[in-house]
Amino acid sequence: MKSIILLLCLISFAPFAAHAYKHRTEAEIAQMTPIQRVDEFIEEQTHHRYDVLDDQSALIIKHIRSDGLKAVPRITEITEEYDPTRSSGKRGHEGERFDAAWMLVSSLDNSVIRLRATEEGRRAIDALERSVVRMRAAGYEQKDQDDRKNHVRLEFAIRDLKDAKGINWRDTSIKHTFRIEYEIILSDAELLEFSNFLAANYPEYPSWSESKLIKDKTQINEAGNPLRLSILTKPERYYEVYSELKKQNENQSSRHSRQRG
Repeated sequence: MKSIILLLCLISFAPFAAHAYKHRTEAEIAQMTPIQRVDEFIEEQTHHRYDVLDDQSALIIKHIRSDGLKAVPRITEITEEYDPTRSSGKRGHEGERFDAAWMLVSSLDNSVIRLRATEEGRRAIDALERSVVRMRAAGYEQKDQDDRKNHVRLEFAIRDLKDAKGINWRDTSIKHTFRIEYEIILSDAELLEFSNFLAANYPEYPSWSESKLIKDKTQINEAGNPLRLSILTKPERYYEVYSELKKQNENQSSRHSRQRG
């Protein structure tokens, strides 16, 4: 009888527990500290991640982008907390919290500032690299494991780590834009050189322009439809800096030629 009563209590409590987290208003979010906003985003993603009609995440991210680097130390802490090699790292929503933290890192790196150009950002990237090591140690690299989502989590983390260290989504948009707007075709090596030049001299370059999706009729996918590409709405400054890099390379090449002569 006691077991039945306990079960009924748990069932009656479940809906309440599932809905314990409630959305904050934008005014409340605006009054939060950067740390509190990061925690709020983590909670939002943990509870409403798969609700496609919920735009609360975008609202919180808008304010976190304004926080910029002030949000990164807390994101790094959450990344370091995730350790699937321990039983505590596999309980509750630890994996989802980790995923949410790196959604924020990707957002900042692609739209605000290249994190590898800053001390705070490099700490976050190092934390992600350590988390990849821990996930591999936990067996997440095995495709035949029972829990497919953990393998996908590792794949995404590896992709995010590669992007943060090199060419990210913003850089790819630059490449598409240069081809379409200026008829400049950048190789991967040239794009990485340009990305490194931007990060070293203008780390805030991801914030220079918004992007938009277009249909590129010159490239057709397997279904016979034009590819959808992300291009910059304001590419002029990127082109100016690219011209600066080309001039720098030409001057260096000229000096080397004179030295050899």
